[in-house]
Amino acid sequence: MALGGAIAYAFSGSSGLEPGRREDPSSRWIFTPVIIIAIVFAWLPPHLDYLDRWSIDGDAVRYMGLIITAIGGFIRVATVFELGHRFSIFVALQSDHRLKTDGFYRFVRHPSYLGALLAMAGWALVFRSIIGLLLTAAMCVPIIARIRAEEKFLVREFGDQYREYQERTRWRLLPFIH
Repeated sequence: MALGGAIAYAFSGSSGLEPGRREDPSSRWIFTPVIIIAIVFAWLPPHLDYLDRWSIDGDAVRYMGLIITAIGGFIRVATVFELGHRFSIFVALQSDHRLKTDGFYRFVRHPSYLGALLAMAGWALVFRSIIGLLLTAAMCVPIIARIRAEEKFLVREFGDQYREYQERTRWRLLPFIH
């Protein structure tokens, strides 16, 4: 899944690591917990599955996890393609940046994060991992902080245009929840 995402990302036209023409560095702190959680997440759920500890019983959980992982991965990669050169790991504006309000962004304001969290939750289920689901929940903390920083930045940069988008697209991350 990660390899497929990396290949798709390479062909998306994304600027990825570019801070763009204007960046808000205030949310860079999230990289530390995200990296720590990702490393623990990559190792612990498969290990505990192997030991059959802290696991949810049944192969149906694994298959459901595969489906959720595929859906989340698709949403994540599709949103990177939708943004193209405007996608960056930083909270930043790229050259010729315009507000994206269609495609997946028509349903939630941060579909890329939704896709990442779905893929992560699905992957935890592939390994039947209770700990993996808890790590997914822990990942919500830096992601929600990042969403808040992004939205402040976008209001500053796009003003009423972003406020109108917030009104039209009520859900930040999860429809009917957040």
